[in-house]
Amino acid sequence: MALDPKGGFDQIMSMARGFQASKMLMVAVDLGLFDFLEDPRSAVEIAAWLKADARTTGIFLNGLAALGLLVKGVDYFKNGELASRYLVQSGEDYRGAIIKHMEHTWGRGWDDLKETVLVGHPPEVDPEKWVDSRPQRNETEVRAFIWGMHAIARDLAPTVAAKLDLKAVRHLLDLGGGPATYAITFAQANPGLTATVFDLPLPLEIARENIAKNNLTDRVQTLAGNFLEDDIGTGYDFIWVSQILHSHDERQCKLIIAKAVAALTSGGRLAIQDFYLNPDGASPTGAAMFGVHMLAVTPRGRAYTYGEVAEWMQEAGLAKPEYIQSGMDASMLVAKKT
Repeated sequence: MALDPKGGFDQIMSMARGFQASKMLMVAVDLGLFDFLEDPRSAVEIAAWLKADARTTGIFLNGLAALGLLVKGVDYFKNGELASRYLVQSGEDYRGAIIKHMEHTWGRGWDDLKETVLVGHPPEVDPEKWVDSRPQRNETEVRAFIWGMHAIARDLAPTVAAKLDLKAVRHLLDLGGGPATYAITFAQANPGLTATVFDLPLPLEIARENIAKNNLTDRVQTLAGNFLEDDIGTGYDFIWVSQILHSHDERQCKLIIAKAVAALTSGGRLAIQDFYLNPDGASPTGAAMFGVHMLAVTPRGRAYTYGEVAEWMQEAGLAKPEYIQSGMDASMLVAKKT
């Protein structure tokens, strides 16, 4: 939240302390604590289950209760309502993967922000390499990232599907589609639509799990590759690119858009969803903060203004894009191939 110039120094102190609650949440998720606390447990039981020190465990539990993540009784702790709904792995609405992904970016990204600002890119990262081809990324981190994207997209995708007219679309490409959340939602909302999800092999393992879970293996297929280097196919009458451009530099963004336009049928449409900045480059706050996140965790990524992306789309052979608010700080640019 932006500072109120009429307020006092307490706002700055609240900002400085913001990391504390974040780190506590990340640690609790990483420990699997919320899985254990669906039933009331004493502090002694919890410490024994964690194989942890009783004193430090008690202090930590009290802190989680102060945040509202846990409820504290006379002699027990248990999950608060939101923790029970979203942070228990066996739950239908589990979203802990995105918390785990954010913790991964804490240790390799945000910790090095000062050096990144000074040298121009994260340390020990080749700025010429695409973010997801970094050799140090391991399977655990990638799975947390992809399932984390699903945790966010599952709420937004139905709203997006309602705002896009896909009734006449026969073959849709979800480029860099990760867990296939959007492709699945689009197929569910439009019975005549088939979709292809293009991504790297490991994300597509998760995509296939998700597709099978939703009984759509006959209508949603996968195609493995690196969209900066490999053929993405042709004959698509709609291409969906969501939250991809911000991980790449301008040259790569233009390449992605050009490949998408080339893969469209005549009259086909390209939709690009992202956290777009306004022309001033510093608003809305969510997009500006996300731009700093991309600075911290990618070699050359940043948030782009909708004007920049609209210009690149037209240069690639599309009509003037329509700007559509998606929700949750995201918006879309949609344009037809001329």
